[in-house]
Amino acid sequence: MTTLSLNLLILPLLCLSLLSALFLCSNDWDGPWKAPFRPYDFLPLLPFSASWPFLRSLNSAADLLPTFVGAASSPEANLKWKGACFYKNTAWMEFHNKSKSPYGGGTLHIKVKHKGVSIFLMQSGMLGTLRALWDVFLLFVNNGWGENSNLTFLKKHMGATFEERPKPWFSNISVDDIHSGDFITLSKIRGRWGGFETLEKWVTGAFAGHTAVCLKDSEGKLWVAESGHENDEGLGLPDIIVETEKRGFSFDKLLTIPEQDDWIYSDGKSTSCVAFILEMYKQAGLFDPIASYIHVTEFTIKDAYTLNFFENNSSRLPEWCNKEDTVKLPFCQIKGKYRMELPGYNTMTPYPHMNEKCPSLPPEYYRPSYC
Repeated sequence: MTTLSLNLLILPLLCLSLLSALFLCSNDWDGPWKAPFRPYDFLPLLPFSASWPFLRSLNSAADLLPTFVGAASSPEANLKWKGACFYKNTAWMEFHNKSKSPYGGGTLHIKVKHKGVSIFLMQSGMLGTLRALWDVFLLFVNNGWGENSNLTFLKKHMGATFEERPKPWFSNISVDDIHSGDFITLSKIRGRWGGFETLEKWVTGAFAGHTAVCLKDSEGKLWVAESGHENDEGLGLPDIIVETEKRGFSFDKLLTIPEQDDWIYSDGKSTSCVAFILEMYKQAGLFDPIASYIHVTEFTIKDAYTLNFFENNSSRLPEWCNKEDTVKLPFCQIKGKYRMELPGYNTMTPYPHMNEKCPSLPPEYYRPSYC
């Protein structure tokens, strides 16, 4: 970049910074307001070649994650925070029952839970958040552009490598080498479901987006079984909040309660793709003698493929397994242009109450011992 073009870039930013400073004013003379736009919010207005490198470094799809501020609970417990538009913000709750509702009420212009209203901030400002939304939108495009967007996202936010495998990108498998209970992981990187899987991988830390299991019937015929069933009936969110209040705890607390495998909903059990398979393993005795202390509905795909349930002797893998690949994986990749990555594969020994209190915040995905 030449000195002239650099000066042309810096001068508008300095002017915008000065404009933002001049915009600061007082609402009721008890503190300043914050300008509704930040200097770098105007970067999209600059020439593309000058603004795009800055935009790529300042914001990303990760900026869609809000920051928890606190809970507004009572007039005595004021909640204060700084936002992108206003410098000083305060929230509190005044409880009353002017509506004569059997559940009570309060003044925050909405009906609230007993523990307060959860406040979140979007850290990147208005335009930064919109740009992050655009990055996410590209994940769902069903063409080469969308595929590259998914690859770039997972490389940047999860450290995935996506090394290309030598052709052919498929294996000629033998059904005789497949057994009931064999675990299958799948990963899509383009199209609508590819976009959903990318976001699911990012949130959970899993390097796969779906799972299935092999089953053979009494005649030796091979079937591939999968599940994506989730409960879609029953109480809505407002009803759930009211019900938690009636039972004496907050909605925040509800979200931390481990889901039990034997819970029955209005249309049956809630069984994700991975819980469906792990429940089979549980019934087959793989979690014994601690099966009664394991709730597979709390497991993610990553939690499943890191269990030490799988073959750990590569010499016992089928002859066709990764035959054309120059890298010998500890598992068999049946097809795919890119080499499958499953960090932590086959390393975790089950323990009581496994995965009931584990965080999964990107990008580190820190996992405390025995969480």
